[in-house]
Amino acid sequence: MIKGLKKLLVFLVVTTIIVLGGIYLYTHDRTFQNDDNEVGNTTGNIYNGGLFSEQDGNIYFSNSNDDGCLYVTDYNLMDFKKIHDDKAVYINVDENYIYYVRANNTRQGSYKNILLYNNTGIYRIHQNGSNIKSISYNPGAYLTLKGNHLYYQKYDVEKGLLLHQNTTDGMDERLLVEEAVIPTIIIDNALYYAGLSKDHNLNKFDLSSYNGQTFLEGGFLYPIIHDGYLYYMNVEDDYKIYRMRFDGSEPEIVVNKRCATFNITNNGKFLYYQVDDTKSNGMNRIYLETMEAEALLSGNYKQIHVTETYVFFRDFEDTTTFVVEAEGTSKVGTFNPPNLSVQAN
Repeated sequence: MIKGLKKLLVFLVVTTIIVLGGIYLYTHDRTFQNDDNEVGNTTGNIYNGGLFSEQDGNIYFSNSNDDGCLYVTDYNLMDFKKIHDDKAVYINVDENYIYYVRANNTRQGSYKNILLYNNTGIYRIHQNGSNIKSISYNPGAYLTLKGNHLYYQKYDVEKGLLLHQNTTDGMDERLLVEEAVIPTIIIDNALYYAGLSKDHNLNKFDLSSYNGQTFLEGGFLYPIIHDGYLYYMNVEDDYKIYRMRFDGSEPEIVVNKRCATFNITNNGKFLYYQVDDTKSNGMNRIYLETMEAEALLSGNYKQIHVTETYVFFRDFEDTTTFVVEAEGTSKVGTFNPPNLSVQAN
């Protein structure tokens, strides 16, 4: 009887180990699939560096108080966790993973580590900070997740930055456009982008036939589509902010001043923008229903990011990050997350 129990116990232990090992190997190497409409970050956030991305009420961000390391905080900006030591930019998040561009070559003291292997590239990591995986070791930019594909600029030594597409497991990379295309707008399996080197038209690239064409002629920069409107900075009119219907009709000026960057809140109530005309530089917002503008802070700011509840932006000269309610009061505060690396030491 005792020998029988021992054999049964050994059998159960071995079986458990095999099952757990199988589960680990399956989940470790498996890439969980997304819905085709999954989006890793907003268009405006990617234009502004992709330093903040929201998923399921959590905000994933590049912590300027910890030299850009990858962090996450809750909806109330109260609970902070460090995910990885990498300096992360162009952050995209789905239900399972975080995708980002590793920018360790730009962090403080990077000159001391110039010979470090793989200090740049595009990476995927589980939301708990485990199982980091390389998508590309080449320097990249403007990483964008749509469905089960990643789009990004990848550096070629001879040709510079070129647009590539890859699957989320990193196994099927394809060169799409031999130009530094910013791939933030993907609708009905077509990529819309503003030309940078050959023209400033809004172009359309079909992701099924891999053919491109001009969609709208004009001076487009940083186009954002929201609620049937196409917003953009007009390079043909001193970088003022315009909007028109997506078919090109009803063009109008939204901000009649030279701007450096802008973003639109998720619900489309406010457009936040940085004036850059040397006379009235500052962070502002405009209520899109009435076109009433409101000044927030005078001075020079950059990298406007939106989440469901907040708008974040940074001082142009240093790493100070500001926060304001996205669609509430215009009172600006300072976003000052902890440096958990220092606390850990």
